[in-house]
Amino acid sequence: MESPTPTSVSLARLRAWLITTLLVILAMNTASAAGAPIYSTTGVASASSNCLVPALCALLGGGVSNPDQAANGTSTTDYATITKFVALGKSVSLRLGLDRKASIGDRAGVLVAPPASLAGVSALGTYTLRTYLRGSSTALETQVVSLAVVQSLRVAAGTDRPVQMEFVTKQAFDDIELEISGTVDVLYRLNVYYGYAVQSLVQQPVRGLTSHFPAGDLSPYYNTAITPGDLVSVCGNTNISNPQYAVDNSLTNHATFGTFISVNCPSSLSVKLESSKTAPAGYYAGFVLGSSGVLDLAALSALRITTYKTINGVSVKQESATGANLLDVKLLPDGKYQVSFPTKFAFDEVKIEQIGALSVLDNLDIYYGFGVEPAAFTGTTRYLSDFGQPVSNTNYATNTSAVVCAGCGVSNPAGAADNDPATKAVINIGGGIASTAELKLDLRAPGSTVKTDVGLAGYRAGMIISSNSGLLDASVLDRLTLSTYDAAGNLLESASGSSLLSLNLLPDGRQEISFLTTKNFASIQISASSTVALGVNINVFQAFADNLAGGIITTIIPLPVELTAFVGKWANGAAELSWATATEKNSSYFAVERSTGGEAAFKAVGQVAAAGSSTSPLTYKLRDAEAGSLGVATLYYRLRQVDNDGTQAFSPVVVVTVGKAVAVPQLEAYPNPAPDAQAVQVRFMNMPAGGGLVQTYSEMGQLVSQQPVDAATTGLVLPRLAPGLYHVVLRDAAGQRLATQRLVVSGR
Repeated sequence: MESPTPTSVSLARLRAWLITTLLVILAMNTASAAGAPIYSTTGVASASSNCLVPALCALLGGGVSNPDQAANGTSTTDYATITKFVALGKSVSLRLGLDRKASIGDRAGVLVAPPASLAGVSALGTYTLRTYLRGSSTALETQVVSLAVVQSLRVAAGTDRPVQMEFVTKQAFDDIELEISGTVDVLYRLNVYYGYAVQSLVQQPVRGLTSHFPAGDLSPYYNTAITPGDLVSVCGNTNISNPQYAVDNSLTNHATFGTFISVNCPSSLSVKLESSKTAPAGYYAGFVLGSSGVLDLAALSALRITTYKTINGVSVKQESATGANLLDVKLLPDGKYQVSFPTKFAFDEVKIEQIGALSVLDNLDIYYGFGVEPAAFTGTTRYLSDFGQPVSNTNYATNTSAVVCAGCGVSNPAGAADNDPATKAVINIGGGIASTAELKLDLRAPGSTVKTDVGLAGYRAGMIISSNSGLLDASVLDRLTLSTYDAAGNLLESASGSSLLSLNLLPDGRQEISFLTTKNFASIQISASSTVALGVNINVFQAFADNLAGGIITTIIPLPVELTAFVGKWANGAAELSWATATEKNSSYFAVERSTGGEAAFKAVGQVAAAGSSTSPLTYKLRDAEAGSLGVATLYYRLRQVDNDGTQAFSPVVVVTVGKAVAVPQLEAYPNPAPDAQAVQVRFMNMPAGGGLVQTYSEMGQLVSQQPVDAATTGLVLPRLAPGLYHVVLRDAAGQRLATQRLVVSGR
């Protein structure tokens, strides 16, 4: 199946490509327009109040004043004001028209704030949101705002910080109403800035595999076991109920861990991935879980996830991950969690074990296992406060206020605005009186240092932080506020407390706090406050804006080609490339691409037609006869696999040494994981003749260290590394990556 020269592109094929491209561009433009935020800028507004003593309410100014101010734009300087008196009025409402119809699934809400003149006001009434179609008096949907969100207005009182009240809709609408009813304080006012409809972040389809199988006998696809430890030889029955629910087709059925038995009898559940296919190396392996408690640092130390691969009919262990330094945890919208880790080896089975006696893991629900591409956890766009070094003080700002507070403030604010994710700013507030410290960070668009509104309406706005006392709990979150600002420095909106702020635990033990926005933004500010009894000590590493949906992965695109091998060698005066697939689905062709290294781009040297769809193993070959005439000693090859719909994927790069067989360079870092007080050594095998560089990168891709090596080098010691996740990379003299290894440095 050789094809040493690219196939010519016919005029008809070129015409088809142009038509397809135009349709894609048109679809993208249409989707972009549909996803634009919608605001109450039409000037359509109406107010009503149900007053027991109308004359007295009118005299005291009860009801809604300046309703049109909430319908003429999205400024936080113009607003309508709802005023309510206890015993004088039963309810007050403001209805706002949107400038076009919103869609099903949009976030519908209003941006509100208590006036600064009413600092400390309590808000104990009932707040209700309703959606309508223009001209109708019948509500489409009604949502009572949760008490936790209403209580967040207490935090905002006296600050003029706008807060969102919203819900996700199930019907299209173009009017939204806020009603305040019930018992409130003697005098209560609420400013209403605008109504909005913002498209919810949607979990994009991703490539991968899950443990979902058709109805029938599911027993071949799961296994439960209690593995005896060192001190016992026999364990009782497994304490996992309904294990078959972790491999059925339902997203709501689940298996359940019972009460922990003992350290020497860890209970486990293994699940196969669909159709017994193999997830490639680099994919995340994990489970969707449910728990009545919080999966914090301690809980993760009591869980272990392991991958397996079937080799010659035998399930062979590949790798394991345990604890917060290795496991990635994300909180999902309905109280579930994704617990996973990025793999180094291919796998077709994942196992979860409860290896520690922690009560929060009792009755842990296990919905399904998965192996998915990294894009499932990263979103498609992300902006950071990474302005290089040194950082201009125009890219950050601090503020501290306190009646009584010793040592309050923000130290090293530039540490949260540089491009080193290991450096940090520290917000420190003791148990003072009315103490607040704030750090504001600009976001940077790639290749630019100019402040612009890079964060789009609907994106997450957040900070990467940590606490010296461990995982942030609700009491600390209730004293944190995130706010967004536009490029001109205008305050846009805020979120405070555990009811409005979302929390994600990162693999290195740090956390992301964030909220979903309603307007484009350029800067993010974190504010921390204390009480007399409770202080705050928060490490701030970076600000971010991204479009990560964070939902359960419900749409997984089957892997079109399962590549099992790709190798290259020098033979008979040419480079010979060969590869093999286990399965293929709608695959069109393979293009073999070559680079001479360094900054040289990959160029196609040949194309081989694929099988289309196949469940049988297949092999392919291509001979690059021109390889010997390029005047270089080393060549680099990769496969570009193209589907029938134009989707493409790339293989790992293979190295071919011109004129002789390949000796593949390798490196090994040990110990791994490594305590932060212990030196990490790196051993080498098959070093390139010209030597090269050993580079260490942080989790965020920042270069931490760089050490030259020569052909005779067999090992070296890395500079001391702070706790975190790193990648150790060996490059040749031309800068081409030859080998890499993931390294974890844990705290003491």
